[in-house]
Amino acid sequence: MSAAALVLGAAALLIGAVPAARLLLSTVTVRGGSMTPTLRHGDVLLVLRRRHRARSGRIVVVQRPDRHTGWNGPADPSGAAGWYVKRVVAAAGDPVPSWVAGDRPGRVPPGMLVLRGDHPRSEDSKQWGMCPADRMYGVVLLRLRTGDEQAAA
Repeated sequence: MSAAALVLGAAALLIGAVPAARLLLSTVTVRGGSMTPTLRHGDVLLVLRRRHRARSGRIVVVQRPDRHTGWNGPADPSGAAGWYVKRVVAAAGDPVPSWVAGDRPGRVPPGMLVLRGDHPRSEDSKQWGMCPADRMYGVVLLRLRTGDEQAAA
């Protein structure tokens, strides 16, 4: 195979990979301090838009609960209600922590997550109970830029 054919093949692969990456990856900007000190206001995060990787210790982006119905209302995949960035502290099959609001079965049921912000005053499963996994937008892969870098730019 010639060098030109290899270059053309690599270019075609790259061109095809970009739309696929855009379907799977997204960026989210942190607003607020509920994940302080791990994340700060203005941090830009790279998010994998998949639900199957939500396990304890991972940071996820979930639909903000409704002020009246919490996570009991209908899912809104558009994000119009806004997003929360929280840490998964328990996933399906894990023990339910004693501080979770609402009904607390012994173990987290399938399709549910227990979430907590890293800041003690975070709004999370302490107030809203368990979050249905279908409210999850994705899993945070890494911080692309800190809020401090944006302020300096």
